[in-house]
Amino acid sequence: MNMQLLLLTQLLLKEKILFVRLLAASAAGGIGAVLILVLGVGYGIGYILLVLGLDAAMLLISIQHPWKRRISCQRLVMGIIYLHGMEFAYGKLMECAVRLVGERMARMTVIAVIAVIVMFILAYRKWAGARQIYNVTLTEEGENAVYKALFDTGNFLTDPVSGKPVSVVEETEATRKWLEKYPHKYKIIPYQSVGREHGLLEGIVVDELIIQKEKEQVVKKGAVVALYRGKLSKDGQFQMILNQSLMI
Repeated sequence: MNMQLLLLTQLLLKEKILFVRLLAASAAGGIGAVLILVLGVGYGIGYILLVLGLDAAMLLISIQHPWKRRISCQRLVMGIIYLHGMEFAYGKLMECAVRLVGERMARMTVIAVIAVIVMFILAYRKWAGARQIYNVTLTEEGENAVYKALFDTGNFLTDPVSGKPVSVVEETEATRKWLEKYPHKYKIIPYQSVGREHGLLEGIVVDELIIQKEKEQVVKKGAVVALYRGKLSKDGQFQMILNQSLMI
């Protein structure tokens, strides 16, 4: 039960799922619950504080590098609220399952229901992430250019010389100046697209391409960027299309 509830809590907190840590946290929760029972702690303030402390310990064990990332108290409190909310829901779901399929099959039914919920959340996140927009910074010799970038799983464009993945960005005055100032980084990128069989794009190798995700940065050094003369988005939601391999 601990593992199921921790898994759902981590999905709600958008944490990376590490099953070794989940197993360790679940075991710690089970041992802690037995100790509280053996100690005979009454249902008072002491009991509540012990349960909350045990929940916090389980969450910290299950989260990757909580101390390095300095998990905020607010995030930890939200995790405890999610965990207790799902414990309540789990209990109610078990009651319904016992009435519907009997005590013997109830746990199997609840496990199956939770598995379906987990798979739905993972599938939805994968679908939503396929067209997610990020803040991206291109750096060249200390100069920065910031864009809204669409992560496109359909962008497989590569540089034929280096084999590096190529992202496409709307040409601006800043990027045009980079081509003029750093000719040794100039690239010609051939491409194919719907409606136009073959074409060429000018490009440049930037010092860094930095993708700002929700909880971390993805930094790609020596990234290749192709310049597009025109608008990539009709409504102006993004000015850049990231290569699908940059997020792996």
